[in-house]
Amino acid sequence: MAAGPGAAPWRLVVFGDSVAEGRDDPDPAGGWIGWAGRLADLLGLPRDRVANFGRPEATIARVAAEQLPAARSARPGLVVLNCGMNDAIGGFDETDAAHRIGEVLGWARRAGAVAIAAPVPCPPLLERVPMSAFRRKRTRQRIDAFNEELRRAAGKRGMRFIPPEALPRVNDPELWSADGIHLNPAGHAYVAEVIAPIAEELLGERTPGTPVHRTRMGWR
Repeated sequence: MAAGPGAAPWRLVVFGDSVAEGRDDPDPAGGWIGWAGRLADLLGLPRDRVANFGRPEATIARVAAEQLPAARSARPGLVVLNCGMNDAIGGFDETDAAHRIGEVLGWARRAGAVAIAAPVPCPPLLERVPMSAFRRKRTRQRIDAFNEELRRAAGKRGMRFIPPEALPRVNDPELWSADGIHLNPAGHAYVAEVIAPIAEELLGERTPGTPVHRTRMGWR
């Protein structure tokens, strides 16, 4: 997305939980790379233009209450929301979740950015942790319900929800860390590769006539 004269380059703004933060995909320079850093690489965006507000244990309520205010001064071109697992595990009110998701996507729209809502997967942990069949089924139902709220909210605001079936390999245990709830480096790379062409399409639609110089997966 082109910046106006004298304006700072646009940012990739990420909201969400520890998976959004990049947990278990270490950066040799410190911190995490995660799918967000890898997505920036694929889009040809310097990593110092990534504003990642993802934090461990975040729910959509905490994203809206804590992360969104922290991003007020950012100049987003692309916003990605990656949240919902903690809501599904702990339970959530669908009406409130819809409102909070709407706050995040609404902010992106008012800022002139394009936005992508990533789906909540079923992590391997769900099969490993001792729990009753009822609780396991209920957690899966909550995951489906949260994804439906993401889909509905994105559709209402002209944003993009990635359906779970668009990431078929995300259920592969080989893409997850030993804890069964965080992606490993291969998993983060896979998610970035799925998001990249979607982001490229949306950014291209928002800036008609802007030359696009393709790398293997994105822009430069």
